[in-house]
Amino acid sequence: MRLGILFLLLWFSNELWAQNHQDSIPVLQEISVQGNFEKQFLPGNTIILPKAKTLDFYDGANISEILKQNSSIYFKEYGNGMLTTIAFRGTNASQTAVLWDNFNINSFTLGQTDFSLLPSQAIDEISIIPGSGSSMGGSGAFGGAVLLENPLSFKTGNNVSIGQQIGSFGLLNSNLTANGSNGKWAYDTRLYWGKAENDFEILQTGEKQDNARFERWGINQSIGYKISNTEKIKLAIWYNDNFREIQPPIGSTRDINEQTDHNLRTHLNFEKTVKNGHLTIGSGYFMDEMDYRLNQAISYNKVNRWESFANYKHQFSKNHEVKLSTRHNYIEANNQSYESGGATEQRYSLGALFKGQIIEGVDYALHLRQQLVPGVNIPISPYAGISYQVIQNGNHRLNLKLNSSYNYRLPTLNDRFWNEAGNPELNSETAWNKEMTLQSSHQWLDVKSNFSITAYHNNVDNWIQWVPDENNQWRPRNIKEVLAKGVETQMGVEFPVFNDFKIQTDFQYSYTQSTVLDSENNSSEIGKQLVYTPLHKANATASLFWKKFSLNSFHQWTGKVYTTNNNSDLFALESFLLSDLGLSWKSTSWHLSAKAKNIFNTEYFLYSGYAMPGRNYQISITRKFKFN
Repeated sequence: MRLGILFLLLWFSNELWAQNHQDSIPVLQEISVQGNFEKQFLPGNTIILPKAKTLDFYDGANISEILKQNSSIYFKEYGNGMLTTIAFRGTNASQTAVLWDNFNINSFTLGQTDFSLLPSQAIDEISIIPGSGSSMGGSGAFGGAVLLENPLSFKTGNNVSIGQQIGSFGLLNSNLTANGSNGKWAYDTRLYWGKAENDFEILQTGEKQDNARFERWGINQSIGYKISNTEKIKLAIWYNDNFREIQPPIGSTRDINEQTDHNLRTHLNFEKTVKNGHLTIGSGYFMDEMDYRLNQAISYNKVNRWESFANYKHQFSKNHEVKLSTRHNYIEANNQSYESGGATEQRYSLGALFKGQIIEGVDYALHLRQQLVPGVNIPISPYAGISYQVIQNGNHRLNLKLNSSYNYRLPTLNDRFWNEAGNPELNSETAWNKEMTLQSSHQWLDVKSNFSITAYHNNVDNWIQWVPDENNQWRPRNIKEVLAKGVETQMGVEFPVFNDFKIQTDFQYSYTQSTVLDSENNSSEIGKQLVYTPLHKANATASLFWKKFSLNSFHQWTGKVYTTNNNSDLFALESFLLSDLGLSWKSTSWHLSAKAKNIFNTEYFLYSGYAMPGRNYQISITRKFKFN
């Protein structure tokens, strides 16, 4: 769906006043706001919010680009714009929960999310919950949870933003965002369309990349109605359509290899505030459809899912609160590789969450969650977190946070129902996670700084892996025990130089040691780092601000990545540094930017054998309108 025509119609309209977006959110910040995920029930956790300048710079990209620059997360990418899967704190893609408005959108067949299907233009707010607190996201949240939200505001005023982006390799992106309210009704509309020929030069061979074209379009629409001062209702619909040719490995050619994805996500929520309490009920329908073709071979699967929930939050004293929750999932998968061509399943869960203040400066939270699935053994999932305000002295603050959780991951539908291979008797994977964070912020005159350091220890048992049996038939089995531990640090400084001139810097470093403690299938991998898990990763940004101009540089360094279980250096992916540079001008109604990505033309790989682009350029123009 081309938005270019609409873009041109409005482009030359009379300039109207629009709000200027300020970059005021630190990289790591504890937030205490009402939200679907109930982030205020996580006092012992650090919540990562991408900075506004990063959101602006990577506007038009997939959400994975934003997360890579703001966290220790590593992504495996099977080529530029191709299948992209997450590795968070030494876990695999199935062990991170991805939620949209509190509904899990991971694939229920594969158990993971393809981040190449998540464009940033479709989402208003992004949050990252590392470690233990992510257990609120349900099955699979060992490494963390990624929260995607489209909240509504019932404040008056209407805003429209139209953007156009062009770039190297035939890149075109168009988007329109409109939101507002008349006090009774509220809406948020997001339309997007994009494509790329993706014919970049393969730095290793000097040839043009072929069979890598992609195109996508979609709409994310939310509508809310305030029934009264204590009641409101929200309807949300997100449809995404994505086509891509499958990029082949370097040196390979394919006649026809392509994939089409259709994703429909909807939900209807009702909220009511009562004396000392708040009730939320909701229901949603979700459809994921994939059509894959390799030459004459065609693979098709479709998953329909209906999910409903009810939450009741009660303030039973001034400093203590409880939330009770229940949720039901009905899943219907149509897959020709399953016995009888499909599978159905029902999942139920019950939860109780407590939070409060023990004494001034000491906050706590306790969670208990139990999921029930017929025929599957699932342990109870508890969480405990505490935050201690060590110092609160004017412009100086120091917090200590501790938390721990015991969580699980259900075997996927493929694990249990794949024809002649699946095993319905598989145990759930389990993980016991502990972490500690020291967080500080300071201000001396006009100089602001913040620092945090987190140490974590996560033991995962019954790790599921597909391995060949004695007849060389691949089957899923609970065969591994893995220990993921590490340290994450973050530091930021902001200071003025002279009038209208400001410098802002941020730095992050993570050390992730994820090793196999026990392996039934392969003893040679014991003590070795997991594949596609970098031991070292660092991010840095530096920004210069002068009046309406900003000069931003973004840097991502990724250490050596092993691609074999025995950690062979011969097949490892070498460390690399990616640097991006951007110049932008922003007023109340316009935002113009020019970007150079991979400015040093670095050859690098995020998955063995799949080329990534060298130096490339993008230009973006955004027009903003405000109607009172």
